[in-house]
Amino acid sequence: MSTISVSNLKAHLSREIRQVLKGKTFIVTDHDHPVAVLAPVKTPADLEIISAQASMHTFTRRAQVRIKTDPLEILKEERLR
Repeated sequence: MSTISVSNLKAHLSREIRQVLKGKTFIVTDHDHPVAVLAPVKTPADLEIISAQASMHTFTRRAQVRIKTDPLEILKEERLR
């Protein structure tokens, strides 16, 4: 079993997926700590399909925040300190 970092996996995902399709298994690491296993699916029965708990219409947009102060003025003040 090989190890691969998250950053390396992101950079070469298609290549590594082809390796997984050939049967190779990877331990995915983040800052040298194992966080996941990337392995081939043996049978479709190994997968559990989870349906969504809510429809997309359930989610609402966040209200826009209006800032009364000019961000550049705040930055200038911070730099003068």
